Amino acid sequence: MKKVILIIFAVLLIICLVNILVSTFALKTTSFTVKIKSLPASFEGFRIAQISDLHNMSFGINNSKLVEMVKAENPDIIVLTGDMMDDKTRDYDKLEKLFDALAAIAPCYYVTGNHEAEVYKEYFAFEKRIKGKVKTLHTTSSEIERNGESIYIQGIDDPNFTPVFYDDLIKLGKKEGVKILLSHRPEKFERYVDNGFDLVLSGHTHGGQIRLPFIGAFVAPSQGLFPEYSDGLYTEGNTTMVISRGLGSSVVPFRFSNRPEIVIVDLTGER
Repeated sequence: MKKVILIIFAVLLIICLVNILVSTFALKTTSFTVKIKSLPASFEGFRIAQISDLHNMSFGINNSKLVEMVKAENPDIIVLTGDMMDDKTRDYDKLEKLFDALAAIAPCYYVTGNHEAEVYKEYFAFEKRIKGKVKTLHTTSSEIERNGESIYIQGIDDPNFTPVFYDDLIKLGKKEGVKILLSHRPEKFERYVDNGFDLVLSGHTHGGQIRLPFIGAFVAPSQGLFPEYSDGLYTEGNTTMVISRGLGSSVVPFRFSNRPEIVIVDLTGER
């Protein structure tokens, strides 16, 4: 009986180790189609690639696998929704090479996360290095034009950077037309809805990082146990939020039942 128990334990241990390896290193793509009623006809099928919560992780040499997979999706824009860097792993040369490679694929838009705030002096030095390659949206918006029609992509800094997070958000929400918001923190969803954003792209949760069978995300930063907002699509009124499970890990150096993902969002109107 003791031998059987040891065998069962060994098998379970192997399964867990394989799960951890796959969940930490086996990059995948997750696709969503988001319907926006007022989407201009020129933006039908507009494709967004979202990268979030890298935490200075590497997928291939110089993140070659990550870049290759993003390029294969042929995105119109690439958005980076915070925590690309990490307060413990500070390899900014590697991160700059990644940003260079992504900027060669499509226009890139970046908003800060709480880890950028943790190393804010180094972050602003890094931002100077990527100026002209990646557009950082510090509580600002940028117009994207096609055939005389426009949508707006707007970004907001992580609350750890600024105490006026809500006031800035309200200012952004007053713009006319289709509004896409990049914000690291999904737990502010009700505020995004109140301010009339059509699409919100967020991260921060890592999809719980450790996911339990039949339950899902176990814990997420800023939300605690069994978070309300963990990953995927959330819709209220005319606002849809997409939460990326992210790429890297934090606190513990692995993921469980939760593969790192590149998120692809295709926009469509009700036509």
